[in-house]
Amino acid sequence: MPIFHPNDPEYCEYGCPICTRARRGVPWAVAVQKAELALTLGGCPWGRARRRKYGVTPDQPIPVSPTDGSI
Repeated sequence: MPIFHPNDPEYCEYGCPICTRARRGVPWAVAVQKAELALTLGGCPWGRARRRKYGVTPDQPIPVSPTDGSI
C-alpha cells in the first residue's frame, strides 16, 4: 500500500483490494466501499486522486476514451 504516495490514482485503479473487487461486483467489497464513501465523503486518498485524474468515483469504471476513427 503506497502510504507515502496518497495522491496515486493508479493504486486505486489497479492495486486496492477493496476498490478493484468492488468494481468487479464482489458483494462484500461493494458494501465496504459504500460505507467508506459515505463516512469519508469521497473515499480514501487514492480514490479521491482517481476522481481528480479520471473524473469518476472509486466505485465507477473509467470511461473508455473515444478512438480517432481509424480501423
